[in-house]
Amino acid sequence: MRHLHRTVFLFWSVLFLINIGHGAGWAGVYSILIKKIGSETLADFFLFSALGGFVLNLCLMFFADVLSNEKLVQLSFLTFIAILIATLALLHAEQSFSAPVFTASLIFLAVLIISVPSVYIIQTWNLINKTFSPKSGARIYPFLATAPLIGSMAGGAVAGVLPRFFTTESLIVSWISAISFAVIVTFFLKRTLKPVATNDTPRLSSRELVQNFKDGFMHYRKSSFALHLSVVFMSFWLVCTIVDFCYARALEKVYPTSEGMASFYGKYTTIVNLSALFVQLFLGAKLVKLIGVKDGFMFLPASQILGFVLLAFTPGLAPIVAMMFMQTLIGMSVQANSVNVSFNVFASTIRGKIRTLLEGVINPLGGVVGSLTIIALTKLRAQTPFPLERVLPYTGLLFAGLWFYAAVKIRKSYMDEIARTAEEGSIRDKSDAREALDIENKTAE
Repeated sequence: MRHLHRTVFLFWSVLFLINIGHGAGWAGVYSILIKKIGSETLADFFLFSALGGFVLNLCLMFFADVLSNEKLVQLSFLTFIAILIATLALLHAEQSFSAPVFTASLIFLAVLIISVPSVYIIQTWNLINKTFSPKSGARIYPFLATAPLIGSMAGGAVAGVLPRFFTTESLIVSWISAISFAVIVTFFLKRTLKPVATNDTPRLSSRELVQNFKDGFMHYRKSSFALHLSVVFMSFWLVCTIVDFCYARALEKVYPTSEGMASFYGKYTTIVNLSALFVQLFLGAKLVKLIGVKDGFMFLPASQILGFVLLAFTPGLAPIVAMMFMQTLIGMSVQANSVNVSFNVFASTIRGKIRTLLEGVINPLGGVVGSLTIIALTKLRAQTPFPLERVLPYTGLLFAGLWFYAAVKIRKSYMDEIARTAEEGSIRDKSDAREALDIENKTAE
């Protein structure tokens, strides 16, 4: 029991440090980007960011379920620290570059800042899924989900205070500090997980790596649940890209400086994550038991549909902030619980590959589609003038509707995947499948 508590605490600490860094650091990077390149070019930035995440995680598909998750996490942590240091160096040497070179370099580093965290977040959750069964996960995952909320809330508080006394770049320094501590925690985590049976024996020949890549795609192609999850993951980034663009446009109109913008962003992040934390602490595990896993996928797209309707009739900063509030509140509680528990129904030999494929490869494609949609509308507006802020809510409403349809369909395919794993999986996989089925059966009672 003591070993279990230590393991949970270390996982919680890693997730906390990841998100306190992101909560503070991204507020700084986001504000600097808007002020340096302008909101008009954000669609291009979103596109390159999505493509960067797509390419990076597609390469990781060769190593998923082969290399140690701990090693991948540590390597991506160290790489990310180097990227943040390079970003600070670029900002301090801005006058040494021409405007086009500085802008291109800043965008390139910002793309990496968005892309690389997806690697260590996915691999951390792969390791969590490998460590806990569905029943223990249904009990533990809501608690682990409080770590990102508390971390983001604390990071938001940092973002709300630091710009008052220092430059916006100080938020990036705080991000470096948080990830450095996360690297240290992973060494303790690796030692704690030694007693846990894993599938981390390296198989590093090129032929085996290619076969590992193919195995993930073969299972994905035959799984209706994985295919429905693809629509859910794509829709999430697609819709969030549209929401983020509307949010950036509204912020740019209201706040004239990056410091003021970062301060607002930090205060907002603190409030929304405090609300989500309350839900997870007191209702998280109860919601899993009450709603189940498969039905939990419907809540977030339903809230996005309502949000776009509100934004269409009452444009401005207030409705988009309200929409993002519900997006975070539901996304970090009901949606997060459903996603994290659902990966346990995949066989352990392909679980990491499927998660890397869905979260790291398929998910960014939604950002590509969303970015291209905004770019197309922007170019169309240049030829036929129309208010972009009035059109985007209806575009988002269309995509949110497709997302909700996939969430309805996923209810049956989730049960089919449980049956498939129960029939074809290992002894541990069959036990996980029985536990997942038991959760849904108790929900239906």
